[in-house]
Amino acid sequence: MGKRLTNPQKTLIFLLAVLLLTICEDVSCALEFKDETDRLVRIHSVPRRIVSLAPGITETLYALGLESRIAGVTTFCDWPVAARSKPRIGGFTNPSIEKIVSLKPDLILATADGNRRETVLQLERLGLPVYVTNPSDTRGVLNSILRIGEITRQEKNARRLVNTLQKRLDCVTAQTRHKNKPRVFFQIGLEPMVTAGRGTLINEVVERAGGINVAGADMANYPRYSAEGIIGASPDIIVFAPMINDNKFEAVKRFWKNFPEVPAVKNRRIHPIDADLINRASPRIFDAVEIMALIFHPDINLSR
Repeated sequence: MGKRLTNPQKTLIFLLAVLLLTICEDVSCALEFKDETDRLVRIHSVPRRIVSLAPGITETLYALGLESRIAGVTTFCDWPVAARSKPRIGGFTNPSIEKIVSLKPDLILATADGNRRETVLQLERLGLPVYVTNPSDTRGVLNSILRIGEITRQEKNARRLVNTLQKRLDCVTAQTRHKNKPRVFFQIGLEPMVTAGRGTLINEVVERAGGINVAGADMANYPRYSAEGIIGASPDIIVFAPMINDNKFEAVKRFWKNFPEVPAVKNRRIHPIDADLINRASPRIFDAVEIMALIFHPDINLSR
């Protein structure tokens, strides 16, 4: 029989094991992932310092319980309220590379819809891991949540969150499936008046909520509409989501009083919605689906 290990030998083996695990954690166990734009990204096995380049990503990180790992956010990352106290790295399209580097991130999360490719490539050339998300619909948002959960080692939380959001979406679908679908004009801003066309997240949310987007066949993502064009589209409902510095809902209602022939105006079905709910690819997009479903179909029950 072999000799029993002495206590000092056991201690030495334990310390060596800890050292090997530390080395693996910090160096050799970085993993390769393909991001949502098919870029190959090498990411630390458990990212500890994450910089978010988009409000929707920041919201997703908080929803996954990763707030303690967030090292920096953009100036537009204002929800939840706690995000406002995180170090700021600049704007959505013009973040400060110097500030990002100074935060020593081991993971940077960006989005293809908003962050400039030049920014991603510049950070990549500096040796920083940048994972880019690219959700274009609610299914894509759910997939991005799962992918972020995977690369941050929060798979369990991500699956739980996705299952909850999917159930909420299924509930809306079940309750609106056989309803008459109102024609909806989704108004973004007042001057100029812009709406959402085919291929946008807003268009899909309108449809998921049991409505028909009157601009849903428009090939432009965000086409401009004249008042005359909207009269011709004859929407049953107008949903107004103000752009930055354009949150005067009363002015919008006064504007539409000049067009009483529009069904939405005639029936007083002009409704505001928080633009951040509908513009950000985050778990709160499912709040937007439910809110709009209740606007379109007030008789349904979505109590949770």
